[in-house]
Amino acid sequence: MRRNGVGMGGDTSGREPTVLAFSPAGRVLVLLGPALAGVLVAVLAPILARWLAGVHFPVLGVVWRVAGAVDTWWEVAVQVLILAVAGALISVEIVRRSTRVTVGAGEVRLRTGDREVAVPRPQIDFVFMDGGFLVILDRESRRLFHGEPQADSGPLQKTFMEYGYPWHDADPFTGLYRPWTPGGEQLPVAVEAVLSARAVALRKKAPREAAELRDSLEKLGYAVRDDGDRQLWRPLVRS
Repeated sequence: MRRNGVGMGGDTSGREPTVLAFSPAGRVLVLLGPALAGVLVAVLAPILARWLAGVHFPVLGVVWRVAGAVDTWWEVAVQVLILAVAGALISVEIVRRSTRVTVGAGEVRLRTGDREVAVPRPQIDFVFMDGGFLVILDRESRRLFHGEPQADSGPLQKTFMEYGYPWHDADPFTGLYRPWTPGGEQLPVAVEAVLSARAVALRKKAPREAAELRDSLEKLGYAVRDDGDRQLWRPLVRS
């Protein structure tokens, strides 16, 4: 059995891969929840707004009166349609950015939207959850995958451990991370340049550019993670 980084034993070479995706209840919640929430807001907001219109708030009183002005059936119907469509778009975005994980004896397949990557078992040395994200690292502690899984952490942990993957309860390298400040560390010039460029990419909300710069840092021997607006760095560590 593997606990805190040691996996379960057992021969899984002949076992069929296990697919980890939304549970039935989770799928219903993701696909219908935002649209239903939009409908409820569209129907109830005018009623609540009219009730609160008399409350004397300098700014919010105006907001309540504007929202409460939606009082005919067709205005409510238009509002319902708009918010239901907005909710449906939110559902599409949740499905698009979340990852279906397929765990097999020889590899892990990760499908996010239309993109699928396969990570061979020999490359995987660390698997853990970091907040709501699944993280897979190689022997050099380089990031092989980082994404939002469709399945909950419990089924993920159980399945990875059943197949003998090196599951950890948390990031084993958390204590090595240090906050980056421009020119504040004795880092190589090339590393400072990449971190500076990545800081600009984060401010510009350019995730693809930030990801590419993360890869550049790993080629230079350093890992980086984000803590709000801060970048945290650490040297790569060989297991």
